[in-house]
Amino acid sequence: MNFKKYAFLAKNIVKANLGRLDQPYKLTFSLTSKCNYRCQTCHIWQKRPQNELSAAEIERLFKKAPDFSWIDLTGGEVFLRKDFLDIVEIILASCPHLLLLHFPTNGYLTETIVSSVRRIAQWKPEKLILTISMDGDERLNDQIRGIPGGWRRQIETFKRLREVPGVRTVLGMTVSALNAGQFERAFQAAKIEYPPLNTNDFHINIAHISPHYYSNTDTDLISGSEKAMAETVQNYLKARTFPLDPVSYLEKQYLKRVGQYLQTKKTPIRCQALSSSCFLDATGAVYPCSMYDRTLGNIREWDYDLLALWNSEVSRQLQEEIWEFNCPQCWTPCEAYQSIFGSLLRRKHGPK
Repeated sequence: MNFKKYAFLAKNIVKANLGRLDQPYKLTFSLTSKCNYRCQTCHIWQKRPQNELSAAEIERLFKKAPDFSWIDLTGGEVFLRKDFLDIVEIILASCPHLLLLHFPTNGYLTETIVSSVRRIAQWKPEKLILTISMDGDERLNDQIRGIPGGWRRQIETFKRLREVPGVRTVLGMTVSALNAGQFERAFQAAKIEYPPLNTNDFHINIAHISPHYYSNTDTDLISGSEKAMAETVQNYLKARTFPLDPVSYLEKQYLKRVGQYLQTKKTPIRCQALSSSCFLDATGAVYPCSMYDRTLGNIREWDYDLLALWNSEVSRQLQEEIWEFNCPQCWTPCEAYQSIFGSLLRRKHGPK
C-alpha cells in the first residue's frame, strides 16, 4: 500500500470539505464514442466518432495536470480504441498520486480485454477496478443491450478477468424501468456460470438522462418505475455486505440515498462537480460532470491546460450555480462519490 497516495487524496478530501479545490482530484474521461453495443439506456453508439483526442494530445494534458488521485476512463467502449494501452501507460507514468484507476467495459471483446488488462496489471497501478456491464439474466441483458450473445461474452470476460492478479473485477447493473425488480434473477444467472460470485461482486446504480454524454433524452428510463427501482436498490442494500474500505463506504452511502433521489428528483447532497471533479469528453470538451450539458471550453483551445480552464471565471461561476443546486440534478456514482467525500464535515447537505 502506498501511504503517500492515500495521504494525498485524504488531504484533498479534507480541503474539499472546506471549499473549492485549486485542481480536481477526480477526472471522468470519455475516451471514445465508439461502441459495439446498441443499448436502450444509452445512445452513445448512435454518435459518429470524430476528432477524438490523440494519445499525444492526452499526454500533453496529463503532463500539465498530473495530480489526479482518481480517474475513470469510459466511453463508448474503451477497448475499441486501438491506442487504449498507450493511453493507460501515459496516465500511469504522468500521475504520481494516482490511487484509483477504473474503467467500465461491455465485456464483448474477451480476448482483447483480458490480454490488455494483464498488461496493465504488470504496470502495477495502486488500485485497478473494472466493471463489466450486466443488466439482467441472459434474455433480459441481451434485450436491453441490443446484442444477441452479449451476455455469454460478458460472463466469460468476467470469469477470465477474475483470474488476473492485482485487478478487482465486478459486474455492474444499471437499474431502470427496463429491469427494475430483476437483480436477484440476474445475480442467480451469473452465479450459475461463476459459483464463487457473491453480492459484493455485483454492483448496481440507477439510470440517468444526459444530453451530452448518453445522448438519451428521447428515452424514459425512470418515470412510473420509481418505487420498483427504489425497492430493487433497497433489497440489494440489505443483501450486500460492506467491508471497511473507502470504496465500500462510498457505495453504501450512495445506495442509501437512491430512494430519496427517486422520490424527490433532487440531488441528496451538495454536488462536488467543478469543486473536486470534472468531465472530459473524447473531443477535449470539458463539462462539470457527465450529466450537465454546459461546456466550459475545449482543452485544445487552452493549450491542453485543464487547470487553467478549471480556474477560469466561467468555471468558478458555474461551480457556484451547481453548489446551489441550479443544475439538472442527478444521483449517479460518477458524481455522487466525491460529493459524499466532500460532505463528511458538513452539517447541511441537501437543497434549500
